Amino acid sequence: MPRVHVEEDALNEFKNALMTSGEEYERELARLTNLIDEITSGDIQGDAAEDLKAKFEAKRDDFNKITNVLEDTKELLGMRTTDFTTMMDDIKNEMV
Repeated sequence: MPRVHVEEDALNEFKNALMTSGEEYERELARLTNLIDEITSGDIQGDAAEDLKAKFEAKRDDFNKITNVLEDTKELLGMRTTDFTTMMDDIKNEMV
């Protein structure tokens, strides 16, 4: 039977990388939202502004789905890391 070797440090590194990516995504989405608002209230006016804003808002559900997937994944990974750490601690304690 094949074995998978997983180290706690590797799980924590992956969790931290995922959390950083999620935070970066949220920052960039907020930045993009602000940029669209600025452009459509100043540089671009009329139908062009309305079209741009409508296209951006049409993608809002997709942006929110990505945010939800990132949040769910971070939560699941956090639970898995905790489960793994607990299991490793239990094994260590049984060996003593």
